[in-house]
Amino acid sequence: MPLAGDIALVWAVVLSSYMAAASWLSVRRQSVRLRESARGAAVAVALSVTTAVVVLEVLLMSGDYSVRAVYDHSSQTLPLAYKIGALWGGNSGSILFWGWILSLYSVWVAWRGWHLSRRMTTTVMAALGMLQLFFSLLSLVAANPFALVAGIPSNGAGLDPLLRNPVMVIHPPAMYAGLVGMTIPAAYMLSALWHRVPWGEWVPVVRRWMLFSWLCLGSALVLGGLWAYMELGWGGYWEWDPVENAALLPWLTATAFLHALQAEERRHLFRWWTAGLGAVTFLLTLIGTYITRSGVLKNSVHAFTGSDVGPYLAALFGTCTLVVVFVFWLRRDMLVDPRPAGDGVGKESLYLLMDVTSSASAVIVLVGTFYPIISRLLLGQTVVLTQSFFNAATVPLFLLLILAMGAAPALAWDAALLAQVLRELAVPIVAGSTAAAMTLLGYMEVMPTVAVGIIIFAATSMLREYWRAGRLSAHAHRENLILGFVHAVGSNRRRYGGYLVHLAVLVMALGVVGSHTGAQSVTRTLRPGQVIDLGAYRLKYTRLTARSEPGRGVAAAQITVRSAHGSWVAHPGLFFYPGLAEPVADVSIHQGLMKDVYLVLEGATSHNSIMLEAMINPMVSWIWLALPCLAAGVLLALSGGRDALFMTASKWERREVWIAPSVDTRRDS
Repeated sequence: MPLAGDIALVWAVVLSSYMAAASWLSVRRQSVRLRESARGAAVAVALSVTTAVVVLEVLLMSGDYSVRAVYDHSSQTLPLAYKIGALWGGNSGSILFWGWILSLYSVWVAWRGWHLSRRMTTTVMAALGMLQLFFSLLSLVAANPFALVAGIPSNGAGLDPLLRNPVMVIHPPAMYAGLVGMTIPAAYMLSALWHRVPWGEWVPVVRRWMLFSWLCLGSALVLGGLWAYMELGWGGYWEWDPVENAALLPWLTATAFLHALQAEERRHLFRWWTAGLGAVTFLLTLIGTYITRSGVLKNSVHAFTGSDVGPYLAALFGTCTLVVVFVFWLRRDMLVDPRPAGDGVGKESLYLLMDVTSSASAVIVLVGTFYPIISRLLLGQTVVLTQSFFNAATVPLFLLLILAMGAAPALAWDAALLAQVLRELAVPIVAGSTAAAMTLLGYMEVMPTVAVGIIIFAATSMLREYWRAGRLSAHAHRENLILGFVHAVGSNRRRYGGYLVHLAVLVMALGVVGSHTGAQSVTRTLRPGQVIDLGAYRLKYTRLTARSEPGRGVAAAQITVRSAHGSWVAHPGLFFYPGLAEPVADVSIHQGLMKDVYLVLEGATSHNSIMLEAMINPMVSWIWLALPCLAAGVLLALSGGRDALFMTASKWERREVWIAPSVDTRRDS
């Protein structure tokens, strides 16, 4: 079977080469036969890479430990779900998975993107074919998942214990779907510039692809935080780790890109910004891949430090950068705004502010992430920047971004006087000021006060738009408020889906602020029968138990937790894996809407004494609860009218008239 996997990769290399060449030649020669052949080649490439993926999965599930990827990341005692997830648990499997996702996207572009400009789509296929060729060659030559080990091992090393979490079955596929998906908008944008396609023809397509990829990557970031919170045992969910930053960087620039696209759609402004952000977002996905798989940054718990694919990825980044610069320079006349931006306070000025703020945040995170290398080159010593630097440098920018987010719905695209703006924002300002005053009375700290005030200001602005739309629609159609709300949202799903996305982000922001405000922790050595008082909770240590499970030993403490609202028994523990010097914490988390009780067993002695770390983490659950709202908002925005991501060509041709929203058309998000 390893030979079958290698043959599939060889075919992927051959077919992706043909796909790229046939696509490009079909444009040069205006050949329909070559174009159709290239479309078929895209399917053949996907089938070849899918075959390689299926072969590797069969090897993982059957336990063929003569294969390096299986030996390093699977074992006899590993549950089936984690054997399947071991596909992306290592370097070679993750690169193969990357290429597989790219091949599936290429098929979608080849067969569903044809209602767009065929010349533009064919050039996109040529670019995707070249990228597919790179990743297929990388899997075949530098990171072959079917490489063999010496001898015939009877068992494997097993998956990293920290990855044996249900979240890690979902988090990596979502991450890859987002990162690889951001290739498509960049390819369409560069193809459109190359062929001088008018902006209005390609911007909607690029927006849909980027919004879908943005959702996947954003979901992956939240799920990664949930995994860290559940597994790492330090009570946090974000540590500004280099690999975390690598995923955050393209998400920040994609956020700016989506807002820049709206300014282009409505006012044909900021074209240099728009094109630059789209290209930079794609390039940052390559930088993120390089950070994760090159091992260049040693201060990460996520990176594949033993990988040797770094030089190949660096070469890909350099090549793609040169292509972007060349196309931008050649078509620089298309990047000039046809009209100047207006003066005064309007939506377009706020969108520019949001673009600049998001981009500045990305630059700070990028420089901070690579600062160990920069300091070694400039200062002769390695300096790793801590959380305090990233928090101090980025939090003010994030708050400014939220402030602009809250002000934008109340403004029209035409510039308005400051007095008019303040009148429109009077209710959100009062709500934000009241919330800030209450926070100040409760905590007496400046930063939480400012943050809560800004977040509530923005949330009130969004909610007021929903209220206004529902009320006006109910009056216009003579129906109750609920039906009016449903009618208003249904008539402009893109706008109100966007507001729902913003509300989800604000809920996450409240969770982040709350989790850093009023947290409590204590670490204590306990003997059976002793108690800890932590806030409103009393924790009593009862006993320590030990047991064996397949592939590991378990030591668990029994802790009775009591409060005025009830009691429960928690079982924080330690997992002991063969071959690992240090045990892995089995964290006990009792989740609540306003606070979590988080217990970590740090160690145990032969006399049944334990070292217990207990924490109260406020409002962390808000971060996880916001994720379904985020997904619902994006899907709502993608579902209607000209923004339907999966609309077929025939539907586009039949849909000659788009029904504009019936209420409040003066402002558009």
